[in-house]
Order: sequence, then C-alpha cells, then structure tokens
Amino acid sequence: MARGEAIDLGALIETQPRSAFSVAVVFWSCALMFVEGYDMQVTAYAAPAMINAWHIDKGAFGPVFGGGLFGYMLGATILSHLADRVGRKRVIVGGFWLFGLFTLASAFATSLGWLLALRFIAGLGLGGSIPTAIALNAEYAPANRRATRIALMFLGYTMGAAGGGVLVAALLPRFGWPVAFLIGGAAPLALSLVLLRTLPESPRFLALRDASSPRLAAIAARLRPDLVLPGDARFVLHEAQERGLPLVHLFREGRAPLTLLLWAAFIASFLGHHFLTSWLPTVLVSDGLPLGDAVIAAALFQGGGAFGSVFIGRLVDRRGIPAVAAIFAVAAPLVAIIGVPGLREAMLMGAVFIAGLFVLGGQFGLNALAGTCYPTFIRSTGAGWAFGIGRIGSILGPLVGGVLIGLGLPSWVLLICAAVPFLVCAGATLCLGTASTQLPRLQQPKIPNAGTVKR
Repeated sequence: MARGEAIDLGALIETQPRSAFSVAVVFWSCALMFVEGYDMQVTAYAAPAMINAWHIDKGAFGPVFGGGLFGYMLGATILSHLADRVGRKRVIVGGFWLFGLFTLASAFATSLGWLLALRFIAGLGLGGSIPTAIALNAEYAPANRRATRIALMFLGYTMGAAGGGVLVAALLPRFGWPVAFLIGGAAPLALSLVLLRTLPESPRFLALRDASSPRLAAIAARLRPDLVLPGDARFVLHEAQERGLPLVHLFREGRAPLTLLLWAAFIASFLGHHFLTSWLPTVLVSDGLPLGDAVIAAALFQGGGAFGSVFIGRLVDRRGIPAVAAIFAVAAPLVAIIGVPGLREAMLMGAVFIAGLFVLGGQFGLNALAGTCYPTFIRSTGAGWAFGIGRIGSILGPLVGGVLIGLGLPSWVLLICAAVPFLVCAGATLCLGTASTQLPRLQQPKIPNAGTVKR
C-alpha cells in the first residue's frame, strides 16, 4: 500500500481477529458494570444498620433510594452528550471519579438529608459513565458481535450485585454501615486510576475528529496486529457527522419514531424488572414460601439473567431487533407462571430462574440496541437518553408494585400485572424494528485497502 493512502477504519474493525486488546476492552467494561451492580444495591445493604443506628423510620429511606436513581437519570441524559463532544474515555473516567468521591463521602453522612444529596451526586457520575461505556464497546466490536460484547459487559452487573452483598454481609457486623460506602467509593476511585492508563479511546470517535491522529494509528495497530499499517495513514469512517446539539439529532433524519419507541421499551422493561426485583420475595412469602426460600428465589432470578446474557447476546447478533421482541414476548407468560397457585417449590424455582433469563436477557438485548442503532456522532447521547428515560420505569416499578400489594390483590394477579410491562416492551420493540428499516443505511465498509498482511 502507498504511504498516506486512506484506510477504511470500518473494515479494520469489522475484520479484526480476536486479540488480547479486544478482550481487554470488554474486561474493563465488565469491571465498570461490576462496580455499578454493587452501587445499585449499596444503600439497600447499609439501610437496616443505618435505621438502627440513627433510630429512624424505615419509610424515611424511600427518598434516599429514589435520589440515587434520579441522579442516574439526570447523569445519563445530561452528561452522556459530552462523550459525543469530548470523547468516551474522559466521560467514563470523570464520571467514575465523581461517583467514587461522593460514594466515599456517604460513609461520613450524619443525616438522611446529607445522604440523599451525596447519593444523588454519585448517581450523576454513574449515569454519565455507564451509557458511554456501552457506546465504547459498540464502537470496538464488529457488527456481528456487538450485542454479545455488551451482554458480556452487563454480566459484571449481576456479579457485582451478588458478590457485593456477600462481602458487605461479612464486614458489616464488625465495621458497621460505613464500610458499605467505603468499599463502594474506594473501588471506583481505584478503578478510574487504572482506566486512565489502560482504557483506550473509541477509534470511531477519533476518526470523526482527526483521521490522521497518532492515537488512532496506535489503536488501529493494536486492533489489527496482523496488518502492516503506514505510519502516516489517514483513516476514513463512512459515517455521517452533523453539527449541533446531539439530542436534537435523535429526532432528525427520520430517527424520531426509533428514539421514542426505544424510550418506551426501556421504560416498560425497567418498570417490570424493578417491580419484580423489589417485591418478588414479599409476594412469594405472602403466598406461603419460607423467607429463606424466597430470598433464594430472588437470587435465582438474577442468576438466570447472568446465565442467559451470552446466549441472548448471540441471539440478538444473529437475529437482530425481532429477537429482542420475541424474548420479551416469552418473558411475559413466564413471569405470570410464577404466580400459579399450588405450584411445587422445585417448579417455582425453575420458573423464576427461566423468567430471569428472559427478563434480564431481554434487558441486555435492549442495552445492545441502544448502543448500536445510532451513528457514532450521537451514539453516547442516544444510549444515555434511553437509559435515563428508562429510569422513569425503575422509579415507577416499586411504586406501582406497592400500590397493587396495598390493594390486597392475590399473588397470581400481582404476577400477571408484573408481566404486562414486558408485553408492552415486546410490542414497542417490534415496532422499533419496523422504524429502523426506514432509516437511511450507512455505507458498508469496504474490505480492500485495509492494509497489507504481515508475513
């Protein structure tokens, strides 16, 4: 190849071999999600001990739980667009610094008001980082492996939520409630220092900013160690780049139906998901299941999601958006089956596990869609707003469940109600597939002129 000739970056990414470099990107993203999984549960871990220590009513902790989710929602919607302007790495690392510092400060809170403010600000940082990490993963992955990589990334979430509980349970009796926040703050601060040195910037983002960037050339060489790339290479990315506020572009070029349907799917999915995770043990106990078994059932629900993450990711890579719609359509009756009266305990546990596989697997599929259905110049904004708007469902799910339980409805009716959002999500996702076909297609990367093969 002649020196200085343009190289198709899309072709390099699409034809990249499996390498330690690509595995490292997934690994560090999984580490981010591990910390998020811990954080989403940290207040719940500490709450019982704090209630006893501060002599306050249990209900007073409600705003604290909501404050973290509200901060996440604002962080995802407001901060994520920065990643489309200044880069993925800066927002991911900066968000984790913000999240880590204010989670660490929560260990020294002396009142619910201070704790609420600290959890809100910590949520801002986390909300900016996680959708941006999804965009980063999508931009490193070949098109036929994007959903799988994003699903692997979210495997860290379930591991963090479960593993964090075991760790805090062991340390809390000896060190008190602050230890939960000390761990939750120290971990992201330490991780952000590591990421500052090891996490690479998105090659697609760099290509849109400066096609001759030395950073881009170095990343391309690591992506394709089997090729000899000229030192003064100019990398070309066949994608549109528009000026203006990224949020506005979510509704231009025919994207408005896609964006609104994606938001509706996220709201419905999160509503059903958090309805179940918040109230499933309570519902099962009220139906006669021992408390210990109800807790095991809740863990099996999460375990099903972890087990199915890679399976669902591969299915989405092969079948696309219709696969996500089908997953949610199957999830709805499986959730309803959990409430069938007189179900044997072994069958109940199996139903919970399989329901978790499809409910959480469907969510992983939606996460992948949020990271892949927008072009590079608005990808982080698109993923961030989908996650942020979806948090409306996270907040509504426990509230709706509480209202229905307060009405004294039988368990089988409650589980049918919990299944309805997944049917809504299936419908929205199916329509999303139709809307996506109306969008103009990006020019496919050309494999020739990608470089010369090393001998």
